[in-house]
This record gives sequence, C-alpha cells and structure tokens, in this order.
Amino acid sequence: MFGLETPTKSSSFSSPAAQQLTPGALSRGKRRRQDKGQDRYIPSRSTTDLEYGHHMLTSNMCETPRKRPPPSETLSNGGGGRCLFSGSKRHRPSAPTLLSFNPSKRKLDFSEIECGNAKVPKVAPKLKEEAAHKILDGPGAAKNFYYNLVDWGANNIVLLGLKESVYYWDASSSQAFVLPQSLADEGNLVTCVKWKPDATKHIFSTRHGTTKLWDSTVCKMISSHVSPTVYSASWRDENIVTLGRGDGTLLHWDTRTPHTLHTPYSVTSGIICGLQWDPQGDNLAVGCNDNKVQVIKRSCMSSSSGEGETLTMIYQSAVKALAWHPTQRGILATGSGQNDQRLVVWDLAAGSYKNCIDTKSQVTGVLWSPDHSSLLTSHGHFDPNLRVWDLKDNVNTSKLTGHSNMIVSIAMSPINQSVMSLSADESLRLWNVFAKNGQSNRSKQSSLMFSLDKIR
Repeated sequence: MFGLETPTKSSSFSSPAAQQLTPGALSRGKRRRQDKGQDRYIPSRSTTDLEYGHHMLTSNMCETPRKRPPPSETLSNGGGGRCLFSGSKRHRPSAPTLLSFNPSKRKLDFSEIECGNAKVPKVAPKLKEEAAHKILDGPGAAKNFYYNLVDWGANNIVLLGLKESVYYWDASSSQAFVLPQSLADEGNLVTCVKWKPDATKHIFSTRHGTTKLWDSTVCKMISSHVSPTVYSASWRDENIVTLGRGDGTLLHWDTRTPHTLHTPYSVTSGIICGLQWDPQGDNLAVGCNDNKVQVIKRSCMSSSSGEGETLTMIYQSAVKALAWHPTQRGILATGSGQNDQRLVVWDLAAGSYKNCIDTKSQVTGVLWSPDHSSLLTSHGHFDPNLRVWDLKDNVNTSKLTGHSNMIVSIAMSPINQSVMSLSADESLRLWNVFAKNGQSNRSKQSSLMFSLDKIR
C-alpha cells in the first residue's frame, strides 16, 4: 500500500485495448445483396452514454435507472433557465452551437462557431512530455467516471478513497495512514471525499449512501447520515457543504448543526457527478450525467422545487470536470465525457465561451494553472494522461505520461505547484508540473495531531 516506486519503473498494468466507437466506412462500389437472415445490425455508438453504462455494469447498485428523454431536434428552455451551449449531433463534434435567448421574441437564435480555430499559432509548439515525480501504490482504485476520490487539503494532506477505506497521505513526510472506523462492509466502496477549506474537517461518502463528517484534528467522527449515494461535494464556506447525489438532488449540510439536514434541492433525474461553488460562494456549478451543466445562484436555492434562474450548458456526454477561475468572477472551465471530449471556458456574464478545445479524449478533471494562463486536464478512455493547455493559443503544450488506465480524480497542492492523480491502474502519481526553481511541497508543513499505524 502506497509503496514508493521509481518513476522510471514500468507499470504492470497494460493499456486497455482501444475500442472502435463508430463502424468503418462502407467500401466504395456496389455491395452484394444479402439474404434477410444475414444482415448485420451496427449500432450507433455516438448516442450511447458510455460513462453511465460502465458505471451501472460495475457498481452493482440498487438504484432506479434514470429515464432517458426522447430524441428531439429542439432544445427546451424549461424552468426559466437559459440554454447556452449544445454539442452537435455527431461524435466528437468540431463546432459548438451557441444558443442565446431573446426575451422579446421568445425564440432561440442559433449561430455556429468552429471549435478551437481562433488564435491558433502558425507553428504549433513542441509538445513537452513529463514523468511523475513520485509513484505510489493505490490497490483497489475504482474505475468509475462518476467517483471523486482525491482531495488535497490546506494542511498538505491528501485525502484518498480506496475500495472501502479512507486514507491520509502526508505530502510533507510521505507517510500514509488509514482512517480508523472508515472500514465498511465489503463492496461498500468510497464514492466521494472532500476537505473543508481550512482542512480541520472533511466528509466522505460510500456507495450504500452513508456520508460521514470527520474532525481531522482529533481523528473523530462528528456525525453521519444515510441518503441516496453521494458522488460529489463542494464547500460553500467554512460551515456548509453541498452534496451531489445519485437521485439528482443537492443537499446542503450545515456542519454547525450536523444532526440537522436541509430539504434536498432537485436539479435533474440523473447522477450529479461534478460540483463546485465559485470562490465567492454565490454560484454553484452542477455537472450531471444528463449531459448538462447548470449554474445555480445561491439565492435561487431557497426553494426545494428547483425553480429559479439558472444557466444551462448542453453537451453530448456527462460533465464531471468543473473549475471556476480563482480570481475572475463568472469564468468557468468545463470538461466533458467520452461522447463530447471538449474543454470549454465559459464567460457566464457575457453568455458565451472564451475557449473551446477538442481534447480527443474523455475529460475526468480540470485545474487552473497558478498564473491562470493555462488549464490542466486529466483523461480516461484512449488517452489516460494529463495535459496542459495554453488558453492564449488553444494548444496542448505538455503531456504528463505514465498512467495506463483511466485517471479517476486529480487534486492540486495547497501551494499550487504539484498535482496528485489517482488512476484505475491502481497507482497514484505526483507531478511537479507547476513547480519552479526546485521548490517542493515540503515548504508547507502538515498539521496531523494524531498518530496511527503507518501503512506499509
């Protein structure tokens, strides 16, 4: 467990075989007419929700399957929301469609803009490949697009969910500890972990619906409750954490009164797999497996009916990767799943996007660089690597290689120099992708106030 390897050591896990998503083109010329009993049915995988299908096949969950909306050529604008963005009808679309709502004419105005063609340099920069600074064992790491299993706290301790247990990894001493009493019954996998901003408390959730609040300074559980499975979480401030659940509802949990729960707020009928409050705590970005991202104002969530002003972006796949700009209000970066594969930076105040990049792979996570000039993304199917994208020219400048299977979760260090990634290849890798002048994470000491058995 967490055994330290050399970065040059090759992984024992081989890359998954690439699957062809669309049937090959028919050969030119006439084809022989076949008997009726010999016709082949070739499905269109561009309309298949691969993330949800894999999740249901591997999770063994007793959830009611979500209802898929009937196919339609028009987009609804229900609930008073504004529909900002929709992917095209084909797999890996190259052109997003911008939808602007005109209150006076009460109709949608469509205009198509090529994705990523703006500000492209004449000569693409040479792609720089980087290796991990450290490699740790992560046995039993789940291969589930919807899980959020890594968070790096202000105390320089990585919070990690592996199988049925929760671990602390101290980045200052490279020591690992298992959280006592976090061991659950077999099969009750951890689905989500999240530190409080000051890292004095954290929550973690399991597949059977238990969510626990822990005090990390004394290593003691404060409270717990059982609800639909929690897949994502985000702290609005130092007291309130919002939980994204598998039944499409949000639950606000005030940790000052941990035994009292607020009324759930309904958002969708699917799984809420991405969740992030903006730095001001005014707007909540919600990513779902209904292929939408909703931005909900804090003032609109006082009602449990889900009514209120929202901004809605529509994609061709589930959206888990969300990241608000650290300093500029209303700037949101999103990364979508296998059927869409795009990295989009939105200017919500203007009602349009600033950047749109086809990453050519499922996006599982996104982080802003320290100088906010680029984005780091993690990927799943067909490209289990991390990449750095220059937002000035919309180009990939760095590729962080080493993982051989889906990268499930990533987290940034509190001093914004290093990134930790957890992969389904059962390894964790530490990348000093933003470190300068030999600086390391040891400059910020941890604050563990208890002693546990070290995991070997």
